[in-house]
Amino acid sequence: FSNEYFRLLIEERWSPKMTHNGKPWNGPDQYEDSTGKLMMLPSDMVLVQDPAFKKIVEIYAKDENAFFADFASAFSKLLELGVDYPSVKPWYKFW
Repeated sequence: FSNEYFRLLIEERWSPKMTHNGKPWNGPDQYEDSTGKLMMLPSDMVLVQDPAFKKIVEIYAKDENAFFADFASAFSKLLELGVDYPSVKPWYKFW
């Protein structure tokens, strides 16, 4: 678990996939790095094409701790989604 995804978006040069194993690429739109071993989808590339999203990608690429903090906050919200915690009395009983 790291900020590698964001670093790759910024640091690698991505180009549309045109061939695969020497044959024309007929699959869905994809982008690949210069080695052809890594790929990104159009939905990934939008994150660096849109100015508002690109600012966030650049922050996360440079500062892994910022990504971790924001991820922890968002993931916590997802885990607690729909769970009420107003009760003072525990919902469990050991005796």
